[in-house]
Amino acid sequence: LHRIETTMFVKWLRKNLCNVDAFGDGSNAAAMATAFVKVIDKIDSQRVDCEKIGKDLYDNASASSRSSITTDQRQRYLLEVVRLSTRLSDQLHLTRDLQEMLVVPSISQLVSVSEQKSFNNKVLLALGLLESRVHLVGMHDAVWESGSDIEKQKFEQEIPYVARIMIERWRKSLYAPKGAWALDYGVSDK
Repeated sequence: LHRIETTMFVKWLRKNLCNVDAFGDGSNAAAMATAFVKVIDKIDSQRVDCEKIGKDLYDNASASSRSSITTDQRQRYLLEVVRLSTRLSDQLHLTRDLQEMLVVPSISQLVSVSEQKSFNNKVLLALGLLESRVHLVGMHDAVWESGSDIEKQKFEQEIPYVARIMIERWRKSLYAPKGAWALDYGVSDK
């Protein structure tokens, strides 16, 4: 999904939320568009920071597993892994909060349902068959874990029946191998 955020999502947000026309003819339209430029810039900056932190995290985790290092070196690498993991988690929470508080409600108010569906279809096409199935399983699990009946109903309305009945099979054949870590965090195979 990082690839989608980088190549499609931020551009789409800018087109739909940073455009004065999106806010109508009101006197606050320019101020709203300018405010959203700052919000989207912040989200994009956080995405870049997360990418860098993720790379550093990977490098330190890889270095910590080398057999040629001392115990002290391994400890230093692992402490850095913990520090970077905490930083990445904090950054991702900030980004999620910003999106949930400002971006999602604004999209629902300013962007037509047909434009939202069109973008979703473009994302699924860009993901390709395998990645879109993995993503669909993840979306399903997130919706069901949320406990929100409204979100479950939306999922069932928007996702075709055939795809919904294939979710369990995809979880076992595609999602588990690609996202095996998720199984360790309570994502069931039921």
